Amino acid sequence: MERPTPAHLDQTDPAKAEVRDIREEADLELEAYDDRDGLVLLIPEDRWAEFVQRAGQDAAEDGDGVRYRGALLRPGPVTAVIAQEGF
Repeated sequence: MERPTPAHLDQTDPAKAEVRDIREEADLELEAYDDRDGLVLLIPEDRWAEFVQRAGQDAAEDGDGVRYRGALLRPGPVTAVIAQEGF
C-alpha cells in the first residue's frame, strides 16, 4: 500500500522563503534581537557543520559553540534556528 505524501503539512516557514542556507537563517533570527548580550541560539545539530563552514572567520569558538555577531550559537536537537530560552 502506498503511503500518501502529507502535502497539507508545509514544513517550511514562508518568512524564510528567501533564505538560501543555515547561516542566512541564523542571520535572520539574529535580526530580531536588539540586545544580543547573553543570547544563545540553537542551530539544528544536523546542520551545525554547514553553519560553522559558512560562517567562517566571522565565528569564533567559544566552549561548545561559537560566538557569532554578538551571540553564542550552539548545536541543538531542533529543526530550525531558535533562541535557547524559548526551547
